[in-house]
Amino acid sequence: MRNTLLAFFLLLSTLIFSQKPVWLLDEDRNFDYPREQYLTGFSSNVGSNSQHFVSDLKASAKSELIQGIRVSVKSAQLLSKSEVNGVISEEFSASTATFADAEINGLKIDYYYDNSTRTGYAFAYASKSEVKGYYRANVSFAIQKIEMAMSSARQAEGNGDKGRARRMYEEVKPMFRELDFSQSLLIAIEGGETESQQLPKSLALQSEVLQATSRLQSAVVVFIKSTEKNFEQPVRLLEPKLKSELANHGCSFTLQREKADWVLDIQAITRKGTGVNGIYFSYLDAAISLIERKSGKEIYGNNFTDLKGGGLDYEAAGRKAYDAGVQKIVAEIVKSIEK
Repeated sequence: MRNTLLAFFLLLSTLIFSQKPVWLLDEDRNFDYPREQYLTGFSSNVGSNSQHFVSDLKASAKSELIQGIRVSVKSAQLLSKSEVNGVISEEFSASTATFADAEINGLKIDYYYDNSTRTGYAFAYASKSEVKGYYRANVSFAIQKIEMAMSSARQAEGNGDKGRARRMYEEVKPMFRELDFSQSLLIAIEGGETESQQLPKSLALQSEVLQATSRLQSAVVVFIKSTEKNFEQPVRLLEPKLKSELANHGCSFTLQREKADWVLDIQAITRKGTGVNGIYFSYLDAAISLIERKSGKEIYGNNFTDLKGGGLDYEAAGRKAYDAGVQKIVAEIVKSIEK
């Protein structure tokens, strides 16, 4: 009796573990995992049940699932191509190329090996409802993050800091990759008309970024190196006014020389003149050089001497000399960069 029970349990165990999965046959697979509810991919091959064999077979099943997504996305995009410019369409379509290397949330891959025929089977599948829920949330979060970053970029541009605005818009571009990936999946599932209605918004945002970066392409970034003295006292009298004028002409500024398009070098110092009846005169000498950093080409260079100022003492006269000199220096530099 005992041996009989043992044999029964061994037989039952063998039947359980050798039972073929329901997804093995097309008819059963389509019944249990209908296309209306699942993304699927299937692959089979004959060979030894090695780790490499299993890995390749699972990758093949995933690849078939991905190909189904690509076809769905391409079909859906044909409906909206006329609504967006060529650059946007191209960038959006390119996002589907990343699917093969990406992990799709909710994707599962089952494997079965039939020893009698030495055949392996792999089945990749994901519930459309689960994928939709996850990636809809992803889309909303990504758009919110992009809108916040673009708001800061718009503010920088509005404040005249065009170089900073340009860099901020460039930093936004990579954010669209994750957004496009999520929306491509939703298009594949929902047939091009996503319930979230976020696709038109994301395309409009991409268009705005491309237009802004193109518009700001000419904004010049300047690094300023300034050594100014009123006699032996360090001052900052030329730099702020030169900076303000350059900003009015579309320039922005950086504290890192290697990130600059131009380098503005200011060397200025005052010297004593004469004093008559309690009125003193001082003179400003300044060397100004504006260089294109990468090429080393000098855009503007000039030495200003004997820029005169008067005051109740030599120091006050020196400041007056700076005030008089800055107007002339600014006018000369602006004339040069406007050529």
